[in-house]
Amino acid sequence: MVSRVSATGTLSQNLFLINSGQSKLNQLNYSLGTGNKFEELKFYGKDSTRIVDLRKDIEARKAYTNSIDITESTTDSYDAILGRLVQVATDALNAAEPLSTNDVDFPNTTTVLANNFMLEVEANLNIKLGDRFIFAGTNFSDAPVRDLRTLSLYNATDLGSAPAAANAIETADTLPEHVVDAGGAATTESYHTGFTAAGTVDSKAYEAMKVTIADSQPIVYNITANEPAFQNLIEGLLRLKSAAQTGLTEPEREEFLGEARNTLDNARVELRQLQARNGTVINELSRTKEIHTSFINISQSALTDLTVANDAEVATRIAALRTQLEASYSTIADTNRLSLVNYL
Repeated sequence: MVSRVSATGTLSQNLFLINSGQSKLNQLNYSLGTGNKFEELKFYGKDSTRIVDLRKDIEARKAYTNSIDITESTTDSYDAILGRLVQVATDALNAAEPLSTNDVDFPNTTTVLANNFMLEVEANLNIKLGDRFIFAGTNFSDAPVRDLRTLSLYNATDLGSAPAAANAIETADTLPEHVVDAGGAATTESYHTGFTAAGTVDSKAYEAMKVTIADSQPIVYNITANEPAFQNLIEGLLRLKSAAQTGLTEPEREEFLGEARNTLDNARVELRQLQARNGTVINELSRTKEIHTSFINISQSALTDLTVANDAEVATRIAALRTQLEASYSTIADTNRLSLVNYL
């Protein structure tokens, strides 16, 4: 039995194969040129929503990672500075335990040491990263600490045995202050540059700064120049320097040094507590960053599997499709050359 197929039907079929093949070839060439499987998201079918979700999550995690990187520069600075201030407190404690206050060099040596300690504390608390003073709360553009060496010295009326009231440690929005010559002029001073008069309030100098490092995960990370640790450190240095002034009796000198030691010891403990608090923040930042990085790597790999074309596979498919197309073109050419006899 002989089957007859019309030349028109054969031609139509081959034209369909050519058009379809050409469309596929164009897509494969796009994949080979760009590395992506499809030009438009709609062609990924059921994977489209996965691709969109992965891209959104990756971008969000990258933004959180960038925020963490910026915050870590500040918290790492805090860690280094607090470590140095602990050493300053320790060195000042040693200086407050002289072999003898009767030593002829005691006043000059102690004053020089105290001034050097003050200069170092001031420099560290006025550290600036980029355009921000990191201990200034949200007063980013203002150095928080004045030249500590210019603070007035205490006198005998400020000793606990006078008795003078102990200087209060400020923990609210009121800037740190201390009273000089408590039994006389009772002048109120402060080491803070924002101070204008007794009871100066500056909420920005205390304001806590937060950064969101993951969905619903904000974290407070800043440390301000008003911390009790810094207040005690500066108070201790001021009492150490006051012990070296002229006009004091030996018991008064010894009392100033004793008060300096007590205050500096408290400051050292509080500085270490600040270090621990800051260390907790550093650990949380690091742990969260690792989670984000792991998620980004895994998601990026999944996204690559969904969207990135395999060059070798694409090249093989192009070669096979071209062979197919050449066969279809050849068939059309042969059909076009048929005579009436061959056709019948």
